[in-house]
Amino acid sequence: MAVKKLLYAEKKMDARELLQALKTNFNGKESLRKMLLTQAPKYGNDQPEVDALAARVADHFIDVMDKMKSPSHGRYFVHLFSFLVNIAFGKMVGATPDGRRAEEPLAYSLSAHQGRDVKGVTSMLNSLSRLPHERAAGASAAIIEVDPVLVEGAAGVDRLVQLIKTAIKMKVGQLQWNVVTVERLKQAQDDPEHYGNIAVRVAGYSQMFRLINREVQDHIIARTKHQK
Repeated sequence: MAVKKLLYAEKKMDARELLQALKTNFNGKESLRKMLLTQAPKYGNDQPEVDALAARVADHFIDVMDKMKSPSHGRYFVHLFSFLVNIAFGKMVGATPDGRRAEEPLAYSLSAHQGRDVKGVTSMLNSLSRLPHERAAGASAAIIEVDPVLVEGAAGVDRLVQLIKTAIKMKVGQLQWNVVTVERLKQAQDDPEHYGNIAVRVAGYSQMFRLINREVQDHIIARTKHQK
């Protein structure tokens, strides 16, 4: 989306300049990186044009896998789910035109890239709903993180129930929820002996925060904690 909008549509950069910046991991090109980060629409914010690109990638992947046969001549069932490989795979991927630096984690499963979904949980669910969940026979997955203030009290519980029901009506696949603040996670990271027993959803499983390695802890902390 960044290439489509900023390079081709608005011509705010030169293709050779962008390519060189990606090859050098934005060394000396921080202003360009910030433009890519802030001026190009990001998936997870109810932006149909961006979401259509994400759906196109998912559809293409499913089409390719539907043509493949296993060694026993069976079919593969696509599961739109990254487990923990988004961190390991990120180490093998260079800088990308959305402003991500080389070796940084990729987005978890169908969730938005860490910190990029900034328009609220409803917008995130709207983006999710535009992906081809019904074509992923092995299911799909996303983690949605909310600040406790969003689900506080009886009204908050009702709000969470409505969010889940609405997501189901929109045919969104598997949703995993964390209800926690960044401050509480950092407290657990700094003093695991006294505060590390808080349980969090990691990647298809839950675990005590103190038992997760630092790299995964940082990834969880960086996810957007929706307050609205």
